[in-house]
Amino acid sequence: MRGYFTAAGYYGLVDGRYMLFSSESEYYEYMEPEEERDAS
Repeated sequence: MRGYFTAAGYYGLVDGRYMLFSSESEYYEYMEPEEERDAS
């Protein structure tokens, strides 16, 4: 996982493209494997 902070939020790398997230933690949650999300 890879990304960087901007004034608008956090740009995280998803499938070769950067997507804007409101925070770095939101990016990490988005990138969690589905199995881990279902277990929570």
